[in-house]
Amino acid sequence: MRALSVSAVVLAAGLIAAPAMAQQTMQPPMNDFYEAFYTCENGAFLVSYDSDMPTAATLTSSPNNKRFVLKRSPSATGAQFSNGADKFWTDGRTVTLDGADLRFKNCKKTR
Repeated sequence: MRALSVSAVVLAAGLIAAPAMAQQTMQPPMNDFYEAFYTCENGAFLVSYDSDMPTAATLTSSPNNKRFVLKRSPSATGAQFSNGADKFWTDGRTVTLDGADLRFKNCKKTR
């Protein structure tokens, strides 16, 4: 009987943690070259990921070709990359950029 109750507690803990772990594995949209290009009202930017299961990304903004090196960071939903000052987040449909130099609005993935 004791083994059953311990197993039930472990199973319940796994069920509670499973949604959070599943959200952490959300992969951002990308093409075969591990990139995604976004156009916005006031510019455009390219995100280059380090792999198909990225832990890092480089965001290059136009028209000034400024680069932001970002590491994957925890997010309750979607995929988020940050360097502390700048943050890129996407859930595959919506894109959010935060940071002093990342002032893009109404962005859409184009390729």
